[in-house]
Amino acid sequence: MKARTRWILGGAVVIVAGMAAFGLPAVRGLRAAGRGAPGDELATGQVTTGTAITAVESSGPIEPLQSASLAWKTTGTVATVAAQVGDQVRAGDVLMTLDPASAPASVIQAQGELVAAQNALDDLLNPSALSVANAEKAVADAAEAVERAQRDLRYLTNPDLNYYQDQVARAEQALLAAQQNAEKTGLGSPAQALETARKDQETKTNQLNDARSAQEQCPGCTVVFINATGRRMSLADAEAQYNDAVDALRVAEINYEQAAASGQDAIEDSQAALDDAQANLAAAQHEPDALDLAQKEAALALAEANLADAQETLGALRNGPDPDDVAAAETRILVARATVDALALRAPFDGEVLAVNYLPGDPASQSTPAVRLANRARLHVDVSVDETDVGLVSVGNPVTLTVDAWPDLSLAGQVARVETFGETVQGLVRYTVRVDLRESDPRLYLNMTANASIVTAVQEAALAVPLDAIQFDDAGEFVNRVRADGTVERVNVISGEIAGDLVYVSGSLQPGDRVQLILPETPPDNGFPFGG
Repeated sequence: MKARTRWILGGAVVIVAGMAAFGLPAVRGLRAAGRGAPGDELATGQVTTGTAITAVESSGPIEPLQSASLAWKTTGTVATVAAQVGDQVRAGDVLMTLDPASAPASVIQAQGELVAAQNALDDLLNPSALSVANAEKAVADAAEAVERAQRDLRYLTNPDLNYYQDQVARAEQALLAAQQNAEKTGLGSPAQALETARKDQETKTNQLNDARSAQEQCPGCTVVFINATGRRMSLADAEAQYNDAVDALRVAEINYEQAAASGQDAIEDSQAALDDAQANLAAAQHEPDALDLAQKEAALALAEANLADAQETLGALRNGPDPDDVAAAETRILVARATVDALALRAPFDGEVLAVNYLPGDPASQSTPAVRLANRARLHVDVSVDETDVGLVSVGNPVTLTVDAWPDLSLAGQVARVETFGETVQGLVRYTVRVDLRESDPRLYLNMTANASIVTAVQEAALAVPLDAIQFDDAGEFVNRVRADGTVERVNVISGEIAGDLVYVSGSLQPGDRVQLILPETPPDNGFPFGG
């Protein structure tokens, strides 16, 4: 839109020039300078002063400070609708919720992840006594592992030959003792018990044979005989004693075999221990194997790394957690909460509910806005200004706004922002200027067209002359000042704002000066608009 400047007056001049083209006199009694012709009476007006206001006018829709169309971020079934059109809500208020049972599995899983992440953060910030104790034990165990790895590496790279020689001597003594014990097994109690059981079985076998011979000599008789010890016995007694002797011999054989096997095992174990000791001594007397050395060094490095981690964990529990760990835990909480929060639609700012598009039981869709919200506490208007006028506009310029729907309503505002990049519209470059309203009014609806008058300059005590005093020729604009003696003189001027029948000018004029009015001739009343 254009500023209200002298281009309006230029239009008036074009009209006058057009009238002259039809052969009509443009002015009456016109003289460049000097006295008018005898009998001519000059029409004059007075130079006055006033306040000249330059303004750029444009229009645009009334928009709120904030507005949003809130949509679901997941699917499900609407469970509750707490917002109604016209409600005033606060930031964070729950407007709608979804039934958790209808939500996708990822949302349900996020609820568990949120609890776990919150617990993890709480453990970081407020460790329990048990956590500290476990961390202390972990440090102790890791330190012991380091010592063991250091010792193993030290034994490999700088072995104690006396120690390995002593181990060989001990193993030899253990083998000798095992061999001697095995030899004693053949002379000890298991062997004696076996020999006694064999003799007893032999005796009981002879005794049974004697009883059976006596029975054969007297079939059907109850045979009673005297055994080797002089006791009276029957055939049944002899058979029972024989069976007991057989069982005792079997037990004695088993005991002897176990004792012999145990002795042999002891010999074999002692021999294996001696072989190991001799191998260790031989290895200690030579350069360490490259693979063994690499393994021992790697084991030590791993043990030291574990100790460092354990010490860091204990230090965090005692002295406070690492900020990076806290940030990571908080991030996990935010990620999980963002997913869980998809079950509820919350107001992102204070405002008024403009539309509600769901009812309980409706299936939620991510493509359909659920609620439209706007904060009308502060309103603004974005207007478009031509590139020829945008240089006049500055942040802070006062603005008067009106709306066609309420002609008696006038609101004050000011320029809040002038965009530095423009858009070409129908060959004209226009720039967006944001105007903030200083106050709102309940009669204002969003998207109403507001007419904005941006005041770009105010000139106090500006000179003003009647519109009919302005003349124009090839040299520019001028007025004829009428002297006291009735003569006129040319005064060059530059016209500005028009206020009613007056136009503000700049030039060598003084308040109270009289200036000639150039009035069009009255055409003769002959029925034709242009004479003839």
